[in-house]
Amino acid sequence: MFRRLFVIGLVCLMSLSIMTLTTDAQTPVNGPYLWMIAHTVPNQGGQASTDIDSLDVASDGEVTEEKVAKNGAREGDVVGDYEWTTATLPGDGNINAMLVNVGMVQNGDLNDITSYALIVLKANKAQGNVDMGVSSDDSIKVWANGEVVHKNAVNRGRGAAGAYQDRFKINLKKGNNLLMIKVSERGGGWGMFVGVAGDYEVVGIDAVLPVEPADKLTTQWAKMKNIR
Repeated sequence: MFRRLFVIGLVCLMSLSIMTLTTDAQTPVNGPYLWMIAHTVPNQGGQASTDIDSLDVASDGEVTEEKVAKNGAREGDVVGDYEWTTATLPGDGNINAMLVNVGMVQNGDLNDITSYALIVLKANKAQGNVDMGVSSDDSIKVWANGEVVHKNAVNRGRGAAGAYQDRFKINLKKGNNLLMIKVSERGGGWGMFVGVAGDYEVVGIDAVLPVEPADKLTTQWAKMKNIR
């Protein structure tokens, strides 16, 4: 009898353990992201530039963090000296190496610069208080569906993959959820890790953007592309 109860108890404990692992697991989100970068004031990157809108500065007010976090962006559109470019974050989280590989930059050691990464998570149902984890080199700011959900103004290394430095909660609505992740680099390494729990799939950024006739300039994104 005792042995039977012991076996039943052990099975229950194993089941609870499996449930916990399933609930707490965070799927690495490596992309593909839509990327933009913008230089900051020399010696004022990283922590010091966390709350500086580098998109606004680079575009002379034509593009802002708020607008992009709410409305997204289109691949190929220009902000300052760079185009929005699609790329997948490598497993080691190295943003600089990734940008070199896709031809966005040539310098393998950029400093005092900020990256913006856009991605869309499509959820089949609404999900509240979903676990999200991030690590960054250096400072980080995260928007979900246009709202700031996390900020850590800090100069640091990004640590190891999966060992998230910051953990917080976000809400996923049914359908497309636009995330924007800003990482401000001061010097040395530059990168990030991202994990999001929940039931979703990664879809193209165009999923959240309206379809426009080619001959109509109804948004600033299209205007910028034609100016170029």
